[in-house]
Amino acid sequence: MSSLDILASRLPAGTISTDPQTLHHHAVDAWSLALLRRVRGDDLPEPAAVISPASTGEVVTVLAWASQAGTTVIPRGAGSGVCGGAQADSQAVVLDLSRMDRIGAVDAISRTVEVQAGVRGDRLEAELAKLGLTTGHYPQSVAISTVGGWIAASSAGQASTGFGAIEDVLLGLTAVLPDGEILRCRPVPRSAAGPDLRRLLTGSEGTLAVVTEATLACRARPATWDWLAFGFTDFTTMAGALRDVKRAETGAAVLRGYDETDARLGFGALNHATGCVALAGFPAGPGHPPGLDARKQAATEILQTTGTELGARYGEHWWRHRNDAVQTYAQIMGPERTFGPGVIVDTMEVAGLWSTVPRLYDGIRTALAAHAQAVACHLSHLYPSGSSLYFTFLITGADDQDAETRYHQAWQMAASSCAEAGGTITHHHGVGRLKAPFLTQDLGETGAHVLTRIRKALDPAGIMNPAVLRPGITP
Repeated sequence: MSSLDILASRLPAGTISTDPQTLHHHAVDAWSLALLRRVRGDDLPEPAAVISPASTGEVVTVLAWASQAGTTVIPRGAGSGVCGGAQADSQAVVLDLSRMDRIGAVDAISRTVEVQAGVRGDRLEAELAKLGLTTGHYPQSVAISTVGGWIAASSAGQASTGFGAIEDVLLGLTAVLPDGEILRCRPVPRSAAGPDLRRLLTGSEGTLAVVTEATLACRARPATWDWLAFGFTDFTTMAGALRDVKRAETGAAVLRGYDETDARLGFGALNHATGCVALAGFPAGPGHPPGLDARKQAATEILQTTGTELGARYGEHWWRHRNDAVQTYAQIMGPERTFGPGVIVDTMEVAGLWSTVPRLYDGIRTALAAHAQAVACHLSHLYPSGSSLYFTFLITGADDQDAETRYHQAWQMAASSCAEAGGTITHHHGVGRLKAPFLTQDLGETGAHVLTRIRKALDPAGIMNPAVLRPGITP
């Protein structure tokens, strides 16, 4: 009897699959380099099996078995990650949490919702909408990502400027440790009972435990959104204006700033031709702060000091099309290969203090442009002290292999530029395999060593997603 047969005897029938198509599908996530390698026909590692538990108890069974058997486990939500955080190895099993999709109790008094980790964002939001609620967590991948994936990658949604990122929404969780022991962090708004274990697991990418359940904070769902849009002649001036809007506490939940290239891509349908674009979105309706007109006026006075008003249609257009890039990416990097062979498109989301934002923008854009045919950037997650910068870049090579070479060179140069400017290599996409080589320059030698020691303490057998969040690993 094989080790996998022993596990099968402990789980409900149908939980384990070795179907070739299933193994092929679960071999990669949405990392652009993995997709490039797949479409060009590389022989990519496929897992030994895909295991789809339906409960925390079944995850306990799987991890206890894997720890005893020394079998690598790759946790997976919906496979929407773009950094190679859920890439399979040939002797590994993929733990597919998509069957754990139950939406549980809503506490109307506390405004919380209990969910399993495999619940997808669009379905969760549709259910909460029936009660006039929302988590306020709207990643671009909301329709193809899960709550567990959000926690694993330390996700931030498009309204994080006003509603917070996943660590602000996450109140409690249940997780299974590598040896099968259950960790429960009760839902509370805050706790000083030692280091926050919820925060320890947020961004851990399935290396320390498998999150199986979560309690999320909810808020009143906006009945509508009011928009401001202003044009600016340069990126740095626009960034300064948006910074001041954020600090003025105007209640804008969405603040975004596009450089000229990204503005042409995002607003070309509105005949936008030149200049940068700043957006401010204000949630409106019952349950939201009063004084909307006064708060919008305060933001307007800041933005019009250096900018030119463009009209609410820019914000309305963005809201309607805010997630279109997901499909565009799939068309370029998937089997369709819309732009043909030898093409790879990717994103790089970094963050830094406001004093470093101009250097991050200039340095990373220059580094990427040395290898890419197009580079665009926008600010999308703003804080009083700093901001994220989200770069999109397109590389064209003589063939797929040349494109991959250019891709590695672009990332190496851009990551070095990010470090030199004092930024962090990732704001909300996580590390995975893609950014593992740059982890030490981000955390420092001591920080990387601390992370390694935490992993070894919780996972002495090294079975949990061993190739991600691992300083020095080459993708």
